[in-house]
Amino acid sequence: MSFERFTASGRSFKGRVSIRRNGQISLSHGAVQKFNLADYSHVVLFYDKDANLIGLKPTRDPEEPGAYKLNLKGMGASVAGLAFLDYYGIDYSRSQRYEARWDEEHEMVVIDLRTPISRD
Repeated sequence: MSFERFTASGRSFKGRVSIRRNGQISLSHGAVQKFNLADYSHVVLFYDKDANLIGLKPTRDPEEPGAYKLNLKGMGASVAGLAFLDYYGIDYSRSQRYEARWDEEHEMVVIDLRTPISRD
């Protein structure tokens, strides 16, 4: 039998994304770890109007069209998404949190705006 010591207490490893009232898109520590986002400097934002999905495609190229700086800090990361949210009319009048998943076909983190897991 081989036991592994768990030393990461106090952290959540669920991949979650929050859209805050100030238009900031925040990724949990779990999302950064689960989707290897610490290896990237930027993301390109996408929106699927029909399915009401937001996609965040990681990139290392700051010159890629539509690239937003991925601000890695402490346990998570954030993107200044105000212009994106306003352009697509995505409501951010109150903070909401969503489960995130990896879309293999499009190689991006996806959140479904129809299914928030909590609201502030």
